[in-house]
Amino acid sequence: MSNALTELLNEINDELANQISLANSMNKKIDTRKLVQLSNTLNGIIRTSELSDENKSMLQKFSLTLQDSSTVKSLRYEKQDLERVLSNLKDI
Repeated sequence: MSNALTELLNEINDELANQISLANSMNKKIDTRKLVQLSNTLNGIIRTSELSDENKSMLQKFSLTLQDSSTVKSLRYEKQDLERVLSNLKDI
């Protein structure tokens, strides 16, 4: 797994945690702009990476669902999904 991909996935994890925290503590609406931006960046990295087709597919599915996260519940699912993605990528 490339450093750029690792750094981006860590940034996505941080942003998910931040959005969950803000929504829980301040009853604020989730700001999906940063998540959509990170998803688009992830798609660019996926296209140019040397990952297997299976791993590219997994990351593309994660990226699509990331763009649809609009509730705290969906963000929590995304965070769990990211943990699964990271675990699968560490196995390669």
